[in-house]
Amino acid sequence: MKGNNTLGSFFIEQVAQQFGQVYFSYDTISSAFTYIAPAFEQLWGIKPENVTSPTALLSYIHADDREFLTHQCQKLLLTREQAQAEFRIVQPDQRTKWIGLSVCFLRSEKGSQHLIGGYAEDITADKEYTHNILKYNNKKNSTLEILSHDLAAPFANIQSAIHALEEQVAPEDPDTRKLIDFIRQDAIKGSDMIRDFVDQEFLESSQVVLHKEQTDIANNISIMVDNYIEREKLVNKHFKLISPEKPVYIYVDMMKFMQVMNNLVSNAIKFTHDNGSITVSVEDSEDHVLLTVADDGIGIPPKVHPYLFDRFTKARRAGLRGEKTTGLGMSIIQTIVELHGGKITFESQENVGTTFYIRMPKD
Repeated sequence: MKGNNTLGSFFIEQVAQQFGQVYFSYDTISSAFTYIAPAFEQLWGIKPENVTSPTALLSYIHADDREFLTHQCQKLLLTREQAQAEFRIVQPDQRTKWIGLSVCFLRSEKGSQHLIGGYAEDITADKEYTHNILKYNNKKNSTLEILSHDLAAPFANIQSAIHALEEQVAPEDPDTRKLIDFIRQDAIKGSDMIRDFVDQEFLESSQVVLHKEQTDIANNISIMVDNYIEREKLVNKHFKLISPEKPVYIYVDMMKFMQVMNNLVSNAIKFTHDNGSITVSVEDSEDHVLLTVADDGIGIPPKVHPYLFDRFTKARRAGLRGEKTTGLGMSIIQTIVELHGGKITFESQENVGTTFYIRMPKD
């Protein structure tokens, strides 16, 4: 290993170490590291002088992340563009750490580009914090959706009972009719208030700048579906998950993306009869991940298919329990998916069901 003993390099190294960053350089011609900061031992658990090549580090990479990291390295060598990656390592003492890696090609004095420079840092605390936020945000979203549908039924029943009462009240009894109308308006307001609150949560979340990071989408989808399964009796629907057992990584803003998935499940609940089925699946391919939300509900009329993703679409309609809609949901879903470089499509047949497909790139 060759270090730079200049005063400037010394101070840079001290600053980097204070912020938990470990700088390094790698020669693609000799396939060897030309420099690794001394702080590497604290980060990785092994001495820098024991690292002769990237292959020497491979055994420390978490088994679930090796394929992903290898792909990112190959992409860097091919495109020579600045790259970032997040992955786990297992230290000699068996502790697991999350590492954030940033690398780029360096231009030499002669103009050639065969040196790679970058830094690595411990991001374990940040990942744990984000994981907990996502976990509870997922639970909050699914709970809100289920409660909104569960409470819609009593309000709908109240409105039906009011209609039956009206038919039995004599026209010459204005006081009773006024009281019945008062109850009807309150029932409508209560139902609308619940739906407005859930819709507002979705609308606000869609208006923030994307913060994309490497995420195990299969694990997050599993957590979401588990939340629905725990409460499926409340909405009289059956939920099912089809997903690989291994992690499936994509770069997304997980907060917003899980709002998309929750909204699709919410729509499926709204338009699926009691005891119907809703299936969420994750399919991993070489260059993309396919996510689907399928139901065996009432389907979407063919005449409104072309307008489904329009803002304030003419395709909007009330749910089976009278749940109202703003007509913005599908438009926002499409916007968020496309901002991630993905594509959303659907297939639907009346009285058979609807399936939404989201194809997300891995890079």
